[in-house]
Amino acid sequence: MIGWPSVEELPVGRVHRGMRVGPWTVDVLCDRPPAGMELLSGEVLRLAEDLASLSRGLDAGTIRMAALAPSGRPLATIDGEAAPFAVSISHVRGLIGAAVSDVAWIGLDIVDPADAGRSLDVWFTPDELALLPDDHGLLRAMLWAAKEAAYKAARLDTEFRPRTVTIESLSPRAFEWVASDGRTRVHGDGSFGAAARHVIAVAATANRRSGDAGVTVGSCAREPVSCS
Repeated sequence: MIGWPSVEELPVGRVHRGMRVGPWTVDVLCDRPPAGMELLSGEVLRLAEDLASLSRGLDAGTIRMAALAPSGRPLATIDGEAAPFAVSISHVRGLIGAAVSDVAWIGLDIVDPADAGRSLDVWFTPDELALLPDDHGLLRAMLWAAKEAAYKAARLDTEFRPRTVTIESLSPRAFEWVASDGRTRVHGDGSFGAAARHVIAVAATANRRSGDAGVTVGSCAREPVSCS
């Protein structure tokens, strides 16, 4: 545990099924990468393939993942055709993670609280920093994870610009967010968990293939930052 009184602890190495994110459910799998491995991008794509296969009851090797440019968003395929579910991945030193859902567009992010210091404050508004007392020293890790997860769920396929994602509410278990690329404005929900002393954020929004709920018009600033 990392100190929250009510946070959901996610198992490492086992699928966590049916995590509630707003009105949606998401399957999540976190694991430790092989010892000494430095290049985690391939390993986390394999983890996403394993999760998607397990969640859908498919044979290993049926699902393949590829990363789309410029966002790095993973695309799942089944026998060469786009899969009818959303996948998100994240990795940091010591932990990799994947999420899958067929009822929403989703984003997953992992943050080591030790890497989330006050240098990140330039990307947060005063209102965001005031959303939750920093009793456990985790506020910045939570905000950063929430922003990255929301950016991925919004599927705007632009570079990650933290100031174009606004965290509108925040608790130790959940958050609400809005993301924009200047033309499209997407809003959704998010949930927090913990795994191996890392902050896990999962964001979700309505799948626009089923309608336009959650999508409006907005505007954004432009500060490119890399995303994992």
